[in-house]
Amino acid sequence: MSSEKPYASYIPAHALLQQSGASKDSLWKSKMVICKLKTQRAMWRSVCVASLLAIGGCATKPHPESGIEWLPACEDIPGDVLDPEVFARTECGIVTVPLDHLNPRVGTLSLDITRVAARQPHLREGAIFTNPGGPGSSGNSTFTVLLASIWKGYSDGLEGDPYRHLTDAYDVIGITPRGGGSTADSQLVCQSDELIVAQNDITEDRSPANLMAIEHNAGVLARGCANQRLAPFINTDQTARDMELVRVLLNENKLNYFGNSYGTWLGAWYAGLYPKHVGRMVLDSNVDWTSTFQNASLSVAPEKERIFADFVAQLAASNPQAYQMGNDPMAIREIFLRLLPPVRVALRSDNDFYSSAHHLMAARALSDWLHDSPDLDDTVLLARAQTHRFSPDTEVDQGARQAFASLLAVVRQPAPWNGLVPGPLKMTPDDSVRSTVLCNDTASSGDTFWTEKENRYASQYPVGGSFFPARHCAGWSGKQYAGVPLAKLAQVHSIVMVQAQYDDQTPRAGALNAFASLPNTHMTLVRDAYLHGVSFAANNACVNRNVGEYLAYGRKPERFSTCFASD
Repeated sequence: MSSEKPYASYIPAHALLQQSGASKDSLWKSKMVICKLKTQRAMWRSVCVASLLAIGGCATKPHPESGIEWLPACEDIPGDVLDPEVFARTECGIVTVPLDHLNPRVGTLSLDITRVAARQPHLREGAIFTNPGGPGSSGNSTFTVLLASIWKGYSDGLEGDPYRHLTDAYDVIGITPRGGGSTADSQLVCQSDELIVAQNDITEDRSPANLMAIEHNAGVLARGCANQRLAPFINTDQTARDMELVRVLLNENKLNYFGNSYGTWLGAWYAGLYPKHVGRMVLDSNVDWTSTFQNASLSVAPEKERIFADFVAQLAASNPQAYQMGNDPMAIREIFLRLLPPVRVALRSDNDFYSSAHHLMAARALSDWLHDSPDLDDTVLLARAQTHRFSPDTEVDQGARQAFASLLAVVRQPAPWNGLVPGPLKMTPDDSVRSTVLCNDTASSGDTFWTEKENRYASQYPVGGSFFPARHCAGWSGKQYAGVPLAKLAQVHSIVMVQAQYDDQTPRAGALNAFASLPNTHMTLVRDAYLHGVSFAANNACVNRNVGEYLAYGRKPERFSTCFASD
């Protein structure tokens, strides 16, 4: 079964936690539900300010039912994870928005909102809105507080002044995307009585029976989302208008913004709707906002092949003594192709696996042992791996041994297609929003198109595979947008892009295409880096300097500047 990671996931929380001094385990043990809103709603205080809810931007008051309720406390934030001083400045609340900004009489929707207040209120200059990616990530509250903690940590370190200024003078705002959050009646849940059926990995099994199962499951998923009451309103256009309403309610003159991954698509969409209200905007790990989610899905496998070639095959071939796989990159690629199918599926299924020479070494040993003795149980296999000499290099040997255990676990328990277990369809709000936005935002081709692409990718890109996140959109029955509104985007002069040279979720080629479409946009490219979520995740001094100087003071880098992974 395919278990490949959802498209455009946000900056890894553990990368942020490591820089804030917290452990990865403490995040997951606490589940990091920063603002669990159990309290009764308070009366909101209306704010009479200009609202640009329509595309034309005519001045009007917010809809009478719109507003922000700030709650007495943020509950369930573990003290051993977050900076207590940052937590003390954190407020949580609920913002009520129109279900349809273009027809406010339809009803309302509730979104969670988190605000980390500026450390020096008397120096306050504004707010920076954030989005960690997704689409559909409910981690905005966590991301917002962690980001503020990172900036505070940087303010006393080598990065210095820009981050001190950001911490002292700017609020940090996170809004849970529509369809998620803590309010049950505002959550989107894709579900139906139709059954998801068992399906083999779509790259390995192209038999007629499995193709039929794939097409069936894609249709069940599409119908189970499109038929929900909220589905027509779960799209990036409405989410961008939510941000604009919150900007108005908070009385912010401009919308400053830091968006990662899908957050770049959202940022570009907002800028296309409201070019005159865009402040300093940093877009990190960029979706090609001039294109479609269909094309974004198709761009992933070729990028995975490039990453495997450079970070596995070429790396191992350059040090054959340590990696014990020979000195020919093409021969090392053949090692992957000769693995037993279940081992190949497991190695392909996780970004951390297929891009690691250690995991390929472990996969070769596991495949050989299972080929010779298919009935070996896990205890025997793990014991054999502990005594096996993978490499004369101690560090490489230990890396391969650790990789063996994690790979074996995935071989034994492969994740199902799109995370959907066989049976009646029932999805989490996060996954429901992701699946719905991918189909609502841009148009998709039909089943014949996707079947042809799956067949071709299975042979042309065997490492990358033929899993396409937007595959289910072939059967979408709802209204679909034409993508980011581009007509007014060229009016924006305040976008700074950050991109890694290698990124298998939002590949560089798409980012460069978006960059080339806007002559007033600036980009920092990190060469030799394999990252998704560059800023603040890899502690790159060059990137952090460029981003900090711009967010804090508006000082842009060169039109096209270069940092290196080693900076």
